Amino acid sequence: MQEGVKMKQFKLLVSLMVLFFATNMFAQTWTAQTNPVSGVDVNSAWAVDTVTCWMCGASTSQTLGYVIRTTNAGTTWTNVTGDMPVSAAGLYSICGISATEAWAGVNDGSVYHTTNSGTHWTFVSMPSPVTAFVDVIHFYNQNTGFIIGDPATTTWCYYWTTNAGVNWTAAGPTFTGSEAGWNNSYFTSDTGHIWFGTNNTKIYHGGLRSTFTSAASTGLNSYGMAVPNNINGVAVMTSTTPAVLANNITTNGGTSWSAGYLPAGIQFGIKAVPGFPYVWTCGAGTTGGVILFSSNNGVNWTQQFTTTAAGYGMTFATVNRGWVGCSGGTIYRYTGILSEVNNNNTSVPVSYKLEQNFPNPFNPTTTINYSIPKTSFVTLKVYNVLGNEVMSVVNEQQTANNYTYTLDFSKLSSGAYYYTLRAGDYSATKKLMLVK
Repeated sequence: MQEGVKMKQFKLLVSLMVLFFATNMFAQTWTAQTNPVSGVDVNSAWAVDTVTCWMCGASTSQTLGYVIRTTNAGTTWTNVTGDMPVSAAGLYSICGISATEAWAGVNDGSVYHTTNSGTHWTFVSMPSPVTAFVDVIHFYNQNTGFIIGDPATTTWCYYWTTNAGVNWTAAGPTFTGSEAGWNNSYFTSDTGHIWFGTNNTKIYHGGLRSTFTSAASTGLNSYGMAVPNNINGVAVMTSTTPAVLANNITTNGGTSWSAGYLPAGIQFGIKAVPGFPYVWTCGAGTTGGVILFSSNNGVNWTQQFTTTAAGYGMTFATVNRGWVGCSGGTIYRYTGILSEVNNNNTSVPVSYKLEQNFPNPFNPTTTINYSIPKTSFVTLKVYNVLGNEVMSVVNEQQTANNYTYTLDFSKLSSGAYYYTLRAGDYSATKKLMLVK
């Protein structure tokens, strides 16, 4: 009898512990942070890394625009609007290159660039046709990037550069009828894969310098999309009536879209880290705002967090670190514990081994496999040709197993790099080649 009571107590304790960890490690992963510009919407966000993030926003009346930045994971945010002119009151897109360099887009078609942490912003002249609204600014590294703006007459305002914006090439697709874009409504995994949405029943797909083609969606207003593995993905959208939702999924890289999961409220933002099946959306819930999460490329969803206001701008540095900015200026930071390792082979290895990355050459993601025969303190780091560390992938004790990591080099320049595995007395280095 006494033993049975103890067993029941033990099971109850285990259940409470599971509930505690589930609540605190999974649900409670979003933490509110302080925006120095209170009461003004956050429209776009860009995480440079796990501690550096840029955001921009505007008042509902579009009479006040601002840029903020953190370099300490959001412990403090600083207003870095600097000398941005008053005319740049409608800031809707941001792209951070580093802690000191960023690009910003305005709802009047203006583009601004800073290289000194936002103290000074330089107006950047774009080629014809000139857009009336900048929807997207995305740089893969300091030199290579693109801008998408609302169409001018019958041509989409799409521009690309490979020399840090010194020169831009206009290469937007033509269209018929009336089309426009939405800020942050795009996804790109590498220079060969770019998707962007419209206010029509169309989603475009192309590459940095290639021709864009459109595919039909089942609803209007594709506010954003994510195609993490370039094949399977999801788009969030709604018709002109907020209650009518028509989220779509694709299983062929955007060649076609079909009806998918319908959330309880409009989702304005969607983000994923290329190479991983994890996808987040932010938007309006039944009350306030909501953040939804999918672990299978957008097929199934769970509600991860409830915000005080609708989420607009969302960004992730890794699958475990990110931010979302909301209407009214509220900011939340994400700290997760998602697996960044895929252990497909469960057999215990008999020796240390570092394999050659695949593919190689690559752009921008590549996979590294290695084996650990016994519990060891492991480091896996990437270095440039000068020997400077550019990426720390692993720095922890690991048990005997076969490990797989997919690395994203989209923010690094083309060229040769070296990755080194150290575990116990074992050390090995191999060369990889990033070609953009």
